[in-house]
Amino acid sequence: MSSNDYSSDEEDYDNSKTSDVLLGFVDVEINAEAVDEEDGDAPTIEDTIIGGKPVWLHPDSRPTDEQLSCGNCGAKMALLLQAFSPREDALYDRVIYVFGCKSTRTCSKKKGSVKVIRGVSKDPKKIADLEAEEAAKLQRDLDTKLQLEGKRIKELEMTKDLFGSSTKVEETNDNPFGGSNPFSSGNPFGGNNSNPFAAPEKKEDTKPKTDSYAEVAKKNVPAVVKKSDSPKESSGVDDLPSYPGYFLYVQNEKFKVFNDPELEKYKNITEMDVDGGSGNTGRSGGSGNAGGAAQLDPGAAKISDMLDDKFFEAFTNKVRHNPSQVLRYELGGKPLLYSGRDSVAAKFLGKEVTVPAPAYNPSSCRQFELQLMPKAIMDLESEAIGSGNVTELLAGMEWGTIIACTDVEDYVPELDANHVGYVEEWCGVQWEESV
Repeated sequence: MSSNDYSSDEEDYDNSKTSDVLLGFVDVEINAEAVDEEDGDAPTIEDTIIGGKPVWLHPDSRPTDEQLSCGNCGAKMALLLQAFSPREDALYDRVIYVFGCKSTRTCSKKKGSVKVIRGVSKDPKKIADLEAEEAAKLQRDLDTKLQLEGKRIKELEMTKDLFGSSTKVEETNDNPFGGSNPFSSGNPFGGNNSNPFAAPEKKEDTKPKTDSYAEVAKKNVPAVVKKSDSPKESSGVDDLPSYPGYFLYVQNEKFKVFNDPELEKYKNITEMDVDGGSGNTGRSGGSGNAGGAAQLDPGAAKISDMLDDKFFEAFTNKVRHNPSQVLRYELGGKPLLYSGRDSVAAKFLGKEVTVPAPAYNPSSCRQFELQLMPKAIMDLESEAIGSGNVTELLAGMEWGTIIACTDVEDYVPELDANHVGYVEEWCGVQWEESV
């Protein structure tokens, strides 16, 4: 599915208003029978997908069984998201995986039932190839600059007496480069301008051009790693449960123009700074509704209390601009909180983020990288929705958003013989409230 399917109301968006956040949208379904990228457009590590089967950074290098198992019931988990996410100026591959337990009846809202795994591949040969490509690009840029300057000088020589001018080329410009720095157009090594979410070039690309992660990356501290003698023990991909899989494409977040008077009232709420301490804590006027909610029966009071959460209000109204989003990405940014009342929100609402430092790199800290949005549940559970299986629907996923924070140093303590390493990162799940 092309991006036009999601932008038929393009005129309803204010194209002058975009954010640094990259949004992911479902593109096409993954062919479950495909075994490689040339067979039915199977995903590679350079794709970003929801559902389906994970693609590891090396076929013989996988996360451990413990990393791939639910921390509550011990069952193997299913892939929710795989995001190709290279760091700025880093010449190695990097992927973020999000897994969730399918035993929602017993494991929903339990610690360890959703996990985030970060994988890196630092293959020396591939790094050398990338360095050679960058050097070749530098040389091409220099050659192009020299050719343009040579052409300009030749044109001056041919036309210097055309209008009776006696000015010599030497007097016009003693510097064969015209006084300009041949590198003034920018550092050819100044970042990767390709979309890290985009599929490899050999696939038919129906996705729109978009900014790279280099545009939103805030830090890039080289990882310090050591090499082990053998890959970590783990089971294969085929024994993992799975959901239907879909490729994603990304574009910068943009905002609708609210021409409808009934929708205009949401504009200020959508753009409000929920961390700014405005004092407005309620959906309908803040704490003024507290007394009314107390008079309701317990179930209705819970619903009213949830709706009075200004963070939930900001969440729903910002999503209103791009309702099909399944992923938000902003390395070093802030998550869009589904609720302001749980322990996950508390880690982001103080003067400093209090997400735990990585145990494998305790001197470092973590930063927000991405979050999975509730629209993904509809896509991942599309088979149950399509079949009308009430039992499966009632036992479905119950989260509002899944937030992933990763090590700012992108450190991996150990690489295996294939130059691949996996570590578990911090995962914060904001669950739906039961009523």
